[in-house]
Amino acid sequence: MMKKIALIVPALMLVMAGCSKHEESAKGSTQVVAKVNGDEITVHQLNFALSKAGKIDQAQLKPASEKVLQQMVDIELLKQKALDAKLDRDPNVLQVLEATRQQLLAQAYMQKVAAKQAAPSTDDIKKFYDTHPELFSERNVYVIQEFVVKDGNQHASEIEAGISAAKTADDLGKWLKDNNYVFNANASRKAAEQLPLDLLKKLNTLKAGDTLIVRGPDALVLLFLAKVDRQPVDVEKAKPVIQQYLVNSGQQTLIKNEVAALRKEAKVEFFGDFSKLTLNNSESTVPASATPAAAKTEAPAVLPAAPAEAAPQSGHDRAIEKGLSGL
Repeated sequence: MMKKIALIVPALMLVMAGCSKHEESAKGSTQVVAKVNGDEITVHQLNFALSKAGKIDQAQLKPASEKVLQQMVDIELLKQKALDAKLDRDPNVLQVLEATRQQLLAQAYMQKVAAKQAAPSTDDIKKFYDTHPELFSERNVYVIQEFVVKDGNQHASEIEAGISAAKTADDLGKWLKDNNYVFNANASRKAAEQLPLDLLKKLNTLKAGDTLIVRGPDALVLLFLAKVDRQPVDVEKAKPVIQQYLVNSGQQTLIKNEVAALRKEAKVEFFGDFSKLTLNNSESTVPASATPAAAKTEAPAVLPAAPAEAAPQSGHDRAIEKGLSGL
């Protein structure tokens, strides 16, 4: 029940906040596009709902507006019935509404803080370009054979010594089989910007035929470089993505610093089972996904993703990639 309410209430909250504001029409500040049992839906609410649908071609604007308005009518009808049933007084609904309100207000304040981030200068962009040759002037696209060795971390030294003579991915796989290691293999093609910066810097020092050994959380990962293609990107092409990346990163820093300062100044007390808990002032605990920018700190995407050269990934292969992305 609670899960269903959590899915429905944000939509109801939006309508409750706007569709029944008779006082706005009385002031002449809105234009009515529909009335549902006397309650108004204004063009401002419609435009707001359309803005959440993303970019819409001009030719599709009218049918899209009609579809969204139909949906808003349905939501208004459901909201009216919810009020008739006094669901706005239901403790579960009130709890979700309050949690949603808190989240919206927190995000609004984060957006205000993030708006203080200035656009990076030309020198800032050039400096980022020059200090990350692995992403731009020396950008590579890697064809990688991945071997994920279960329980390999316990035998990392032995495996490293054993595969040192391997010249091909087949040699590497054969040695693992001959020595009874349990592993999964996967082939992928990754452009520089598709890899975490720490991993990329290590790969950039290697050549085709080399193997990089990485300790993952649950397994030892062997990355055999089957092929390395140099595909540089000039500064003009990289400029817009570097600019956006620096803005996003700067906004993240502003928000983390703001939260850290608020924590330092606040009086926070914990009770009950949490009475021994102390406030962590070393860093912000706000999830990156909850912040306005949600900056990606691995690497800015400078070109479209490199086409895959392998079969579609299985669930295990996706888990491998997820593990690598955290390195």
